[in-house]
Amino acid sequence: METKKLCCGIDVSHTKLDVCYQNNLGELFHLQVGNNNSGFQKIIEHTGVDYHFVMEATGVYYIRLAFYLHQQSCKLSVVNALSIKRYIQMHLERNKTDKKDAGWICRYAIEQNPPYWEMPDSAYFESKQLYNTIREYTEQIKRINNQLHSLRLLPVPSKDTIKSLEKIILCMEKEIKQLEQKLQLLLVEWQPEQLKSVSSIKGIGKRAAAMLIVFTQGFKHTQSHRQLISFAGLAPTQYSSGSSIQGKPRIYKRGGKNLRDVLYMCSMNAMKTNAACKTLYERLRANGKTGKQALIAVCNKLLKQVFAVVKNNTLYQPNYCSAKP
Repeated sequence: METKKLCCGIDVSHTKLDVCYQNNLGELFHLQVGNNNSGFQKIIEHTGVDYHFVMEATGVYYIRLAFYLHQQSCKLSVVNALSIKRYIQMHLERNKTDKKDAGWICRYAIEQNPPYWEMPDSAYFESKQLYNTIREYTEQIKRINNQLHSLRLLPVPSKDTIKSLEKIILCMEKEIKQLEQKLQLLLVEWQPEQLKSVSSIKGIGKRAAAMLIVFTQGFKHTQSHRQLISFAGLAPTQYSSGSSIQGKPRIYKRGGKNLRDVLYMCSMNAMKTNAACKTLYERLRANGKTGKQALIAVCNKLLKQVFAVVKNNTLYQPNYCSAKP
């Protein structure tokens, strides 16, 4: 006789976990514990390890619990928070509490049976932290430069303040260079072939190559170039209905905003140095497309090239022509 798979939904926050789990009769029970090791142990005491645990991807708050359950050889799923939100809206729920959300996550697990979570490589976590720190330092330098610009326009600028801010910028630039070197060394150890392949594409710089590898976990779950384009929030969408609603086609920006920003800067270089991208850009401009629309198309072209070289494990070939059917 086949054993019924039992589900447990967990709503994760910074300090606590709201848990909803079912028994063999289908009854739901609620439990609230701390988001710490003692809380994790208490969950296992109530459920055992044979449950299918499901939680939302909530920043970094879910990662310790996911690691703990993985160490206990539990089956777990980490679901996009938007999927849970749409599921709750579909059932016309008007109220929102952590306890209710845990119950809805449990029902989602029972009905939808989401795929199991796979533990990423340890190099992924380390490289992601390095990249995020580099990006944060870069943003801080931009803010300080804007502040310096404002201070220098004042009739009586504070020389000590300007000197201090310039010193901070120099220190951050030094840290960025060191972190970039460490990130490159880590990527060479983790994904040497992918780094070489992606970096060979004209228009894709070191930072863009690192970002593509890191945030796709080494293209671990990427099965097509369309997935990659959607992941970056560059997939075209259309919104229209009847004769009254005729929205203009635009890109679906729900995706990696930072990746999209980096790719947009890459497209400006690619339209000059990448032959295929240059041809595409010129053709679209000649057909009446705006410069921004043409650059977005170049971004998509770059992602297609990235997927192609990674899939075939080869360097970029500028003169390559696909075989006609």
